[in-house]
Amino acid sequence: MLAEIIARLDHIARPFAVHLPPALATQLYSSGRNVFLSALMAERPRLTTIAEQHTRTLWGLTFQHGLLNAAGMFKHGEGYETVWRQGAGGYLSGTTTAHQRTGNIKNGIAKPFAPYPRSRAASNWLGLPNDGHEAVAKRIAAFERHEGFPIGASLMTAPESSGKEALEELVVGMRLYEQAGVDFLEINESCPNVAHGASTLEAIAERLEYTSRHFLVQRSRRLPVVVKFSTDTALSDVEALLDILCSFGYDGVNFGNTSTNYAHHRTMLHASDTALFDYFTQTFGGGVSGKPLDTLSLNLVRRASEVLRAKAPKQEFHIIRTGGIATKADVEESFAAGASLCQWYTGYFERFAEDGHSLYAKIFGV
Repeated sequence: MLAEIIARLDHIARPFAVHLPPALATQLYSSGRNVFLSALMAERPRLTTIAEQHTRTLWGLTFQHGLLNAAGMFKHGEGYETVWRQGAGGYLSGTTTAHQRTGNIKNGIAKPFAPYPRSRAASNWLGLPNDGHEAVAKRIAAFERHEGFPIGASLMTAPESSGKEALEELVVGMRLYEQAGVDFLEINESCPNVAHGASTLEAIAERLEYTSRHFLVQRSRRLPVVVKFSTDTALSDVEALLDILCSFGYDGVNFGNTSTNYAHHRTMLHASDTALFDYFTQTFGGGVSGKPLDTLSLNLVRRASEVLRAKAPKQEFHIIRTGGIATKADVEESFAAGASLCQWYTGYFERFAEDGHSLYAKIFGV
């Protein structure tokens, strides 16, 4: 299939392509990424069936297994049928806002992206491109649903809005997805590429109290809501964040998203990737994803698990791990640390380049 061919050719060429002038390499990969994703979403691979022994049940929902795509992957609510046929554990639509967004553009480069192949990492400054809550909710409502394959929707406050208006719009979006029949919601408090309110614990608590009061307590059905925080979250803040989530009736937490701790991650890169990394982070900023985040996300999961064991919340509450996941060992390590689900992004594309549409089968031993 075309997407597999593109991915495998790129897998061979990428270690050499990143040595092009950094601006050219970024332009090449930013535009090429869109071509690849369009091909991927259009494909209908042979259906992969994962053994029932891998199923996981959370909030009364049965997932085929514990690994699914992160919210950064399907920006417009596409790809549902593709990942179902690949054998994913479930599906999560890309983060939406109240207003349609085309994404970031700088220096003539739209939705900047750069890979660091020898480091199993990448950077992006996409700027949250999406079609808006209403459009994506309508798209999801029209899906031909598959049993045992839960659908989640990710959403956040619009960067263009502020204060009460932003929160009102967020609640409207949550209701639209509720009406569209999604199985769980993920509030994104972690996107580093757009502004979405102050990041202090007090500000986070105010936002989450509002959505709890105006949505959680008014839910018309059992619709789990988890909140996603950055991999840059301090371990010392985990207990306070879980106190907030549990007290307001949320159903889970996701650690985390891309990271902006550039100095730390640079030390973990292969020397051949640092020139492009320096250009990208100094020119665009953006978030770092992939292997350099694995220790950060795992430590956050371990700390959250420790807090939950001591807290024993009244509601069913689950931990999701995102960041640095690419192998079966990563998934197993996540579960051992206390995660109930895993989400992947950079690791997905890395494995797709090697295994094509059989990537979930390779991990779960089909």
